[in-house]
Amino acid sequence: MNGSPRIYDDTSRTAPNTMPLYTSPRNVSGPLAIDTGVPADQNVSASPWHRSNPHAAPHNSKTSQYIEKITAENERLRRELTAERLAREEEAKRVSTARSKAEDSRAEFQHLQVLADANARSIERKDRKLEELKAAVELEARRRKLAEQRADEALKMLGDTRSETQRQLAAAYEQKHLAETNADAARDGFKRITDGYEKKFKAVTDALNELRKERWEDADKIKRQAIISEQLSHELVRNQRTENKMVDMMGTYKREQRKELEALVQEANHLRVAVPAREKEAAKLVDSMVETRDKMKWVMAQRKRNPGGD
Repeated sequence: MNGSPRIYDDTSRTAPNTMPLYTSPRNVSGPLAIDTGVPADQNVSASPWHRSNPHAAPHNSKTSQYIEKITAENERLRRELTAERLAREEEAKRVSTARSKAEDSRAEFQHLQVLADANARSIERKDRKLEELKAAVELEARRRKLAEQRADEALKMLGDTRSETQRQLAAAYEQKHLAETNADAARDGFKRITDGYEKKFKAVTDALNELRKERWEDADKIKRQAIISEQLSHELVRNQRTENKMVDMMGTYKREQRKELEALVQEANHLRVAVPAREKEAAKLVDSMVETRDKMKWVMAQRKRNPGGD
């Protein structure tokens, strides 16, 4: 009113401490969205208070202070906005890095899963192989036990045959003393047969004992080396060779025994012809020898029918 420049009273107006910041909520699954609002410098440049008032008091009016305050606030908000933008970019980088690591972890997990499946299949194959080896070992143990039983039966049969042969030899010796002097040849023949039987029985017994010993050793080896299939195969081959050798030995023994029995029968027939007076005793002796031969043939036939034989 008195001509002084009009100064607006801004005491009733209170400048906000901070300007509201409108931003979109953060997206956890992607980079942070940044809302680009109207720059603060546009408001400052468009404000009518930006022009200097030549009539205003120098640097001490409330309007100038308000403008400076708004300008400072705008600068602060601009810095905060820049910091927020940088933070969101950094957050987007971290999220991208985390996604990449997650993809790598997923790929690594899938690779480990494939390896685990392969290991599981390998373990299953090894378990099946182990079961097969166990079954093979059990089968071999049963076969060896059966072979031992057959060997025992063969020993028993040989013992019975030996007893029967000795009994027949004793009877032949009794008949021999009743024969004439020419019957000494028959006695010598019987003695040769007896000695041959003793030697052959001893050889067969020793061979069977050796075979049984080898079978026991083989059983111990099987217990210690149940999972070594190659050694089992070698052991089976070696046992097969031993059994073949025993079979050959038994065949040789049978052939020699058959020859000696035939020779003994021929000698008995010769004695019967040479000694007419003792023809009846010689006939009995021949019949006894024939019976002995038949019994030995029966033993051989039983041996052939035996599964553990030829």
